[in-house]
Amino acid sequence: MDSNELFAQALPLTYPWRITSNRFEDKPGKLVLHVSVESDTKKLPCPCCEEKECPIHDKRERRWRHLNFWQYETQLIAQVPRVKCKKCGVHQVKVPWAREGSGFTLLFEAMAMRLSAEMAVSKVGAIMEENDQRIWSIIHHYVEKAWKKSCWDEVQRIAVDETSRRKGHKYVTVFLNLDSHDLLFMTPGKDAETIGKFAKQLVGFHGSVENINEIAMDMSRAFQRGAAQYLPDAKKVFDRFHVMQMAGEAFDEVRKTVAKEMGGLEKGAHWALRGNAERLSDKALEMRERICVKYNKIGRAMGLKEGLQDLWCYDTREAAEEHFGWFYSWAVRSRLKPFKKLAKSLKKNLEGILDYYANWTTSAAIEALNGKLQLARRRARGYRNFENFRAIAYWIAGNLQPATKLPNPFPVQS
Repeated sequence: MDSNELFAQALPLTYPWRITSNRFEDKPGKLVLHVSVESDTKKLPCPCCEEKECPIHDKRERRWRHLNFWQYETQLIAQVPRVKCKKCGVHQVKVPWAREGSGFTLLFEAMAMRLSAEMAVSKVGAIMEENDQRIWSIIHHYVEKAWKKSCWDEVQRIAVDETSRRKGHKYVTVFLNLDSHDLLFMTPGKDAETIGKFAKQLVGFHGSVENINEIAMDMSRAFQRGAAQYLPDAKKVFDRFHVMQMAGEAFDEVRKTVAKEMGGLEKGAHWALRGNAERLSDKALEMRERICVKYNKIGRAMGLKEGLQDLWCYDTREAAEEHFGWFYSWAVRSRLKPFKKLAKSLKKNLEGILDYYANWTTSAAIEALNGKLQLARRRARGYRNFENFRAIAYWIAGNLQPATKLPNPFPVQS
């Protein structure tokens, strides 16, 4: 087997395509493979109507970047025929190793997509020795193509949340399928119109506004307005993660007030008082208990926060509603202004909080999605626009299959 045949099998190429020559360029820094159709080939299929017997009109030179052979950058240069079809006119034939309009082979693109699912795009570019902006162009092509084929006709339960996309309070709103936990939609901003944009896209992907029967979200007025206007039939469930986040903020206000009154708390107090007790070390837990005993306001605030957390531990909605009555009564009598304010806010939205018990809707899927989005931010570090962040987020969290028609860059030999 000569070297041309070896490279042809590695690509792989099939009749009528063959490698006519191979050479090194730049002393040697680049491997160039020249490809052409067999000399006896006079007719080829039309790329438009697929008429099988169209005469070759002429040939044009085209170039593609391929995966490296050994340590050498590899390029394919082909004399690509144009055929003359009676119906369609003159058109360039499709080559089997690359998609139309791309400067990369399918194997190169498959490797780029596989690596971008595992690491930062800038690192993918460094490994593949290619400008990362060109890697982004590959990602955008396949992710957008796959996302546009989405079908949301079975989507009934969704979650909506906001997340920052970069420093400077630049926010995006994300929509999650609560049943599959897949990221459905991402759009800039965090106002009521973001839900309107989702509703429009829902219809565009064969879904129905009337099919959405539950929407989990925080108590943002903007989200509530948007849900009421664009998803009027959906039951609103206020996510417990956000409720407890509000409780944490109320507790923090009390802690800061006490610290100011006392001229500060002992070193490490801030961290000992944060989070759930079961996640603390024995030393931090001991400090928490000591501070709560020493400072009555902090002790009462901690009791209220932990008491509210039990709201989601019951078997029935009725029992949870009774528990909230106990919490509310204690909070409004606690002489702790942040918790009095919190209790009144929660009471106004109690129906949506307790609707958790209709389907046991938890924040687990939302928190998992946020983790994936933070991963997407790291993968897209150095990105210059929202579209890059969205593309890598859809690729990581959207359960898309943008590379299904790409060859496997890691074939398993049986």
